[in-house]
Amino acid sequence: MRFASAFLLGLSVLRAEKPELYDVCIYGGNASGVMAACAAAKEGAKVIVVEPSRWLGGMTGGGLMHVDWGREEAVSGSTRPILKKDYNDAQYRSAFGDLLKAAGVPVLREHRVSSVEKTDGVIRSIILDLAPFDEYGCPPALPTQAAARVVRAKVFIDCSYEGDLMARAGVAYAYGREAQSTYGESLAGAQPPMSVYAIDPYVRAGDPQSGLLPGLQSTPVAPVGDADKLTMGYGFRWRFVFKGEGLPIEPPANYDPKQFELYRRAFQQGVDILSGRVMRGKVDGWEKSGGRIYSGGAGNLARALFAPTNYGHNADYADGDYPTRARIWKEQQDFVRGMTHFLRTDPSVPAKQQEIALSAGLEKGAFDDTKGYPHQLYVREARRMVSDYVVTQKDMEGKSAPADSVGLASYGVDEWPYATVALDGKVALMGGYYSMLYLEDEHRGIYKIPYRAIVPKKAQCANLLVPVCISASHIAMTSIRMEPVWMILGESAGVAAAMAVKSGGAVQDVPYAELYPKLRALAQKVDIPKKKETKAK
Repeated sequence: MRFASAFLLGLSVLRAEKPELYDVCIYGGNASGVMAACAAAKEGAKVIVVEPSRWLGGMTGGGLMHVDWGREEAVSGSTRPILKKDYNDAQYRSAFGDLLKAAGVPVLREHRVSSVEKTDGVIRSIILDLAPFDEYGCPPALPTQAAARVVRAKVFIDCSYEGDLMARAGVAYAYGREAQSTYGESLAGAQPPMSVYAIDPYVRAGDPQSGLLPGLQSTPVAPVGDADKLTMGYGFRWRFVFKGEGLPIEPPANYDPKQFELYRRAFQQGVDILSGRVMRGKVDGWEKSGGRIYSGGAGNLARALFAPTNYGHNADYADGDYPTRARIWKEQQDFVRGMTHFLRTDPSVPAKQQEIALSAGLEKGAFDDTKGYPHQLYVREARRMVSDYVVTQKDMEGKSAPADSVGLASYGVDEWPYATVALDGKVALMGGYYSMLYLEDEHRGIYKIPYRAIVPKKAQCANLLVPVCISASHIAMTSIRMEPVWMILGESAGVAAAMAVKSGGAVQDVPYAELYPKLRALAQKVDIPKKKETKAK
């Protein structure tokens, strides 16, 4: 009750102060949010960006070794020249700050959305909690100050990876994997194990009643093709260096060597846990793909049991509350810190792995203000809006031709493991495959994202655009989820938002005939380029 009273008191004070009214409020200062803000400002809108962390750029500046383009000829607009710079993390963050400064767009940092004031299907304002990230770059479970700010705007754009503003605005969304039957997608639903390892999964070998080893989940395994609520694995893209050149990787305060009994057994029994299988090319073609625990540039390139991420422990993230999210961030970070200490100190560890772990440190210059730890969890997919148009496998296959395209996507199906489970007395890594299948077809895997997929159903919210957690099936989102696509859609959303402000109408009513030339003036490609075209015009 005391918390509720403090919240209401703070909110009443803020309302009395009559918060400034903006034309467009962008929630999320990742790369997509920056593009949206600059585009709206260029159209004459008064814009503000609200970013829950202290940093701009999200994953573009948060650890990605490189930005996956898919088909390069599909990347256009203001996105293309920015990514062509091929900056390091610090340079991307600085560049995004410079773009917003040049556009005259203020950034409200360290505030996250708590609730939404909405009447008659229109968001009037959003209430924000002050919740600074900790010294290691992780968000807090509880805010420092509830209802610290209120932001009023005529149009809102939710560019967050999680779709938090969208969800609080009452817009329909999904998460997890749809069944094959939901949208008629042959690749949808639960998949067979990516890899199975001959390691006993139980605390007392051979005794299921003794419980599962740490790192395993009791997640029910759905039949192939059926729906479930699992989300592909998250993690951090670590910046590792070696030979004493970096910042130290110290064990977490709660380090427990028992957490890594799975690895201990594998090492003692000679089980290859660095190997994983990644599907490439045709749907039934499997190849072995070795994992890497530490790598220069960016770590977490391993789709294998032995990896710098705890696959399956993010299952509650997509629709979780802030305490749940904070726990998952910290668990993922502590997992790698603890794993490194285990590899350095446990007698079961092979000499080669121990040598690498002893040599590993965190790169200086990338994330110095968080002791070298990346400040952005790689949220590959969370919520997905469900609107009047849902992008699906059919779009990826070139079997659709939406007439209201606001950007192109072109990546293949790219999933990461979903769960680590006990299966027939062994350990199985569930799901997680990669296929550039559609890039081999005549349309080269390039497909259109329609405007209808980045706006909610009009009856649900008339002044919100969602260019990141767009209306798409899970299979389509495994392709759409690349940073260049989200940047492109953010820029298009910014233009459309400014148009809706000027007209005073719903975002769903923005005339495409007027939006199209504005996007083309920004060098935005919305039509599939001819096959011979290799460079942006």
